[in-house]
Amino acid sequence: MFTNFITGTNWLLILSLIFGSAALSVLGDSLGSKYGKQRISLFGLRPKRTSQLITAFTGASIAVGILVVMSVFSQDVRTALFGMKMLRQQMYDLQFQLNRSEENTEEIRASLAETSANLEITGAELDTLKNDKLLLEQEKNELEASLKIMREESEQLKRDLKTMKSEAIALSANVLLGQTTFEAGLTHEEVVEELNAFKQQVRLQVLSIISQQSFTRLRDVPINFDSEIEAALIKELESSDIRQYVRATSGENYTLGELGENSQINVVLQSGASILMYPDGEPVYRKFFTNDRTDSKTTAEEILHIFLRELRTKVINDGILPDPGTNNVGTLDGETFFNIVDELEQITEPVIISALASGDIYTEGPVVINIIFEE
Repeated sequence: MFTNFITGTNWLLILSLIFGSAALSVLGDSLGSKYGKQRISLFGLRPKRTSQLITAFTGASIAVGILVVMSVFSQDVRTALFGMKMLRQQMYDLQFQLNRSEENTEEIRASLAETSANLEITGAELDTLKNDKLLLEQEKNELEASLKIMREESEQLKRDLKTMKSEAIALSANVLLGQTTFEAGLTHEEVVEELNAFKQQVRLQVLSIISQQSFTRLRDVPINFDSEIEAALIKELESSDIRQYVRATSGENYTLGELGENSQINVVLQSGASILMYPDGEPVYRKFFTNDRTDSKTTAEEILHIFLRELRTKVINDGILPDPGTNNVGTLDGETFFNIVDELEQITEPVIISALASGDIYTEGPVVINIIFEE
């Protein structure tokens, strides 16, 4: 440290000031003594005062000289002498700026702390959002998997439905598609004309049955009538001297899928003698019932069912041709059936139930009857 003091000091300036001050002191003292001895008066002062003035001036000159020299050779001295107020003002300004900076720093620190807290909250919310995103993605994947399964099931159901539709029976075998009669003595042209009209009726009946099964309205279906059987039938009818019936039935089972492949439907034509079995108004079947239902669980409806079953058996045995598909010989609509049941319930005495032919009934049927009650 002492070495730094020795080497860092401006000894030339110090020595110059010392020797300069000494020289000026000697010069001032000499001048003062000289003028004092000569009793010189300046500015009307006494010689003693003049000597003192000269001495004072010399001292002031020494001080001025020192200041001038130091100012010339030292920036710090110049600053101390001439820029102190400016330095002080700058210090005040710097202190003020420093205070403002400290206040701003505190505000920034507070803001930073608040931002850090918000950042922590935001980080927590971000973690929550990430968890929610993962849950949503998991739910999305599950929904997509479920949707895929549902689509596969839907496609399978469509395929199954298509298969069921294609395998569903559109037309069963031995379904009665229509029947008609040909009187005796018809010419060839008349037989052909009536047979063509009958074939058209059969075609319409086939379209109606298939449309009901497929729930679609069809305009045409390829139908095949065996040409050899048809030619033999025409020949038989035009040479017949008795009334004959002609029936058309389906040859086999046909599925909707087969119809979609544009396969044709084979129709079988059958003929036979049409004999009058029951003239109009003649009893077809009669049966006696005690009609005592006080101790019996047999109802009027059951009695009527029993009567109709026995009626069907009787007319088939008599030679009436039943429907080959249902084995029925006729139908009794629901309203008529329940009207007869109501009428039978009103009768408490023994009764004979009679079925009378409603119109002439021939071999091919159908059996159309009126039911009456007799005591």
